[in-house]
Amino acid sequence: MPSLFHNFFGFSLHFFTKLLHVIKQLRNEKINFRRLKLKIAILSDTHDHFWNAKKAFAQIVNYGISTVIHCGDLISPFMLEELEEFPVHMHLIVGNNTGDQLLLAKKCTERKDQVTLHGWHGYLEIENRKIAWVHDPFWGKTLAQQGIYDLVCFGHTHRWYLEKIKNTLLLNPGEILGRKEPPGWALLDLKDMNIKRIFISD
Repeated sequence: MPSLFHNFFGFSLHFFTKLLHVIKQLRNEKINFRRLKLKIAILSDTHDHFWNAKKAFAQIVNYGISTVIHCGDLISPFMLEELEEFPVHMHLIVGNNTGDQLLLAKKCTERKDQVTLHGWHGYLEIENRKIAWVHDPFWGKTLAQQGIYDLVCFGHTHRWYLEKIKNTLLLNPGEILGRKEPPGWALLDLKDMNIKRIFISD
């Protein structure tokens, strides 16, 4: 009888120890998943350079990021086919080099689980952070001066730019093309609104 009790007690202790370990593991995974949700990638001015775009998206996936903001001038619809292998959702606007807008809209609709075409300007609210983006720098600064967004992004100049206007961050993530500056993108941490520049050569 004592042996049976001892065996039962030993089994119960082992079972509950394993259960607590699993609960702790699941809790850590939930925390890590939340941390991943708090990071987004921001990029611009791809200009059909799918080689650099693929390198950037591979980096983004390696960082565990699943949300991408594109500030315009992706250009050709075929770019969506080149990037569909990556498990991210891209929020896209058009730039001044519009390409075939009708075909781009059609391709975006076909890939609605992977890409959202917002038109000429985009807006997202994630984790209570308000983010707006346009392609034109003038309109970007104008939006930032309104003081109603946490972050405003723009493109077009192909150059990295980061400024704080009152309580709003104004960002140009540089270019993927790599014509004026080394190609790269911006990593945003929504928890503290920290922005880090990432080069695709990193």
